[in-house]
Amino acid sequence: MRSMKPLGTVDTSFLLAEDRKMPMHTGGLMLFSYPEGVHEDWLHETMSANDDPDAVQPPFNQKLIWPLRRLGLPHWVIDRELDTHYHVRHSALPKPGRYREMFSLVSRLHSTRLHRDRPLWEAHIIEGVEDDRFALYVKTHHSMIDGVGAMRLLRACLSNDPNERHMPAPWNMPRPRRQNVTTPDARGAVTATAGAMEGVLKFAAAVRQRDKHGMIAPFQTPLTILNGRVTGSRRFVAQSWSLPRIRKVAKALNATVNDIVLAMSGGALRRYLIDQDALPEQPLTAMTPVSFRPADADIEGNSFSVVFATLATEVGDPLDRLHAIQKSMGEAKRLLKGMNSADIPIFTSIVALPVLLPHLMRLSGRTRPTFNVTVSNVPGPSEKLYWNGAPLEGMYPLSIVTHGQALNITVTSVADSLDVGIIACRRSVPSAQRLIDHMEEALVELERCVPVG
Repeated sequence: MRSMKPLGTVDTSFLLAEDRKMPMHTGGLMLFSYPEGVHEDWLHETMSANDDPDAVQPPFNQKLIWPLRRLGLPHWVIDRELDTHYHVRHSALPKPGRYREMFSLVSRLHSTRLHRDRPLWEAHIIEGVEDDRFALYVKTHHSMIDGVGAMRLLRACLSNDPNERHMPAPWNMPRPRRQNVTTPDARGAVTATAGAMEGVLKFAAAVRQRDKHGMIAPFQTPLTILNGRVTGSRRFVAQSWSLPRIRKVAKALNATVNDIVLAMSGGALRRYLIDQDALPEQPLTAMTPVSFRPADADIEGNSFSVVFATLATEVGDPLDRLHAIQKSMGEAKRLLKGMNSADIPIFTSIVALPVLLPHLMRLSGRTRPTFNVTVSNVPGPSEKLYWNGAPLEGMYPLSIVTHGQALNITVTSVADSLDVGIIACRRSVPSAQRLIDHMEEALVELERCVPVG
């Protein structure tokens, strides 16, 4: 029998912080076109081939147990009674099956908590999408897998060969083997702790010496309409942008794609808050996860650090806003580059404590926010991909909304497309769909800043 696998500190915190209005799962919506020439039962038959519960792979076949009546730390164990028909569900959109109805359905699905007595995931097959398409929405608890791990798993179940068949669904994808895994000895643990503490001291020193758009620390941010208590109801909106278009702007302005994403987010939030008559004088702060997952790491669990960056929302000029964002992100990245892979998890636990503590104490959304909004960029596959011959047309991420942070913007890339998923509390962020239009307007503004010739 396989031994129990304990959860890490960060993984456990996602379980402890969760409540009915704040489910701690992430998700992904994959949009496909049907392969040419398939019959009407193709999707049902292809998905039925993944019904065998014995074929479900880690971490999808694992459930939680809490030793000592929840006084001990939780562990993962194999679920010997896994029911794939519970976890994999079918839905159909009413005609004409517009994206608006698909996003509305996914909003409702993303609002509900995962059952703690079962493996912490669900998959929903959505038929009837316009333009002869179907979708697959998968949600997994953040204690089970982080965004980069989920992206790596989804990529593994896709192929760049449109003729490949008999491909498994994500939950049946064999897990890659770990290689060169070593357990640090006591001396190594002490060295890593010392390295992390050195990073914390550098972080504190940089924050003390910062100007308005320099190194950002938790709680150095204004209170906005985005930072109160949330309801359990969610609103999901999504959009795709041409990745070559964004890369062209980034290259011309000596920026990265991530810099442009942050600038689009900052410009969009500035417009949105002006429309709501709620733009603060101080700049909004974004919490941006940064992955440090080794190539040979397990897909499950969480392997990321966080940095805090200004969105310069008080700046009207788009180029000045971009430069402020670049400066803030640059200082944070230089700090992390000075640490090794053993230092960063300890550093992250210390720096993230002010973020997690209000949630664990049930104070989030009642006090000054640790940051205003999360903006994540999860790298995706760079080539055109297929699942059993069905072309992947979009991959839209859905992240977490919490008390104190009612809006989350997550971005991924697929081939030549930059896919943006926005998840928000319906009450705290009214008319969230306008953010999509505002992001386009912010990109157009940056394009106008590109030097002629």
